[in-house]
Parts: sequence; structure tokens; C-alpha cells
Amino acid sequence: MFIKPILIIDFESFGLGVDAEPTQIGAILIDPATLEEKDSFTSYIWTDMQGKTGKKSGINQETLEGAPSKAEVGRLFFEKFGTEVLLGSWAADKDKAMHRKLMIAAGIDHNQYDYHIMDLWPVAYIHLVKEGYRGKIDSESIFQEFGMSPRGNHDALEDCRIAAEVLRKLMKNSLSY
Repeated sequence: MFIKPILIIDFESFGLGVDAEPTQIGAILIDPATLEEKDSFTSYIWTDMQGKTGKKSGINQETLEGAPSKAEVGRLFFEKFGTEVLLGSWAADKDKAMHRKLMIAAGIDHNQYDYHIMDLWPVAYIHLVKEGYRGKIDSESIFQEFGMSPRGNHDALEDCRIAAEVLRKLMKNSLSY
């Protein structure tokens, strides 16, 4: 199907916009032929949350006690997966920006990664609209439309697995056209 493995990434973060800081990373490596999960990675990432708690993730300062720095997590991630992957994400702009922050903190040239990124949300949404969907455009509604169970607190690794399952369903559906 694909020419190289797909590495689906997801981040939980603290703050808004360009000032947001990653607090958790999840990643799963997907086989390019079978779309099955081959490997995974997850880590909390130390950041000063200024006494606040992540609204969607429930992550707080206590959760991050003892967590590795961005630099350490970036290095571990790079050593585990390298760059010969196609990055994929449910929210590509945010996740690519967070990934870039990790690589920069680790002293790794983020330009080693292919600049293309598989952005799954718009593909899933377009598919649903084509099928007559008129529901909400938020991730939770779309995930449920694809048959996923409602989430509680967001977890980066769980969200990667949900995105991967949506990708599998999209690919299965597209092969039947």
C-alpha cells in the first residue's frame, strides 16, 4: 500500500498556539503493507504547567514529576524510529509543530524528516461527508462515527491507536470503490 512505514504521532500539550508546550507524546509505527501496529512509544514530557491541569488530558504537574525533558524525549524518539517513515497525525499542524520542538530541543535537524505529513482528520471528514454525514466536526464526533468508543481524558498513545484504526477503515473502504 504505502512505500514506507507510517509513524502516527500525537501530543498532549499545555498552553495555546505557538506557545504551547508538549506534555505527552504517543507514537505508533504502522506496517506499510498491512497497516498493523509494529511498535509504539509514549512518554510524558517535563514542562512547568504553572499549577494548571490540561483540560482534555487531565495532565498536571504531579503527573509530570520525574518526566524526561523535551531534549531527552526527542532523542529517544529519534533513536527508536529514525527518519525513514511517513509521519501521520490526526491534527497535523499541531503535532508537527510539537514534533519539531522535540527535535530542536534534542539538537536533531527536523528537516531530516519528509516534509509531507499524512493529515488524517480532513480525509476522514471528507469521507464521512461523502457518505452523508452532517454531524459535528470535532474529533470525538468523527471517531464515534467510525465506531470508536467515547474517550475520557485524552491520552496521546490511545489517540494514535484510534487514528490508526480510522486509517484502516478508510483504506478498507477505499479499496472497495
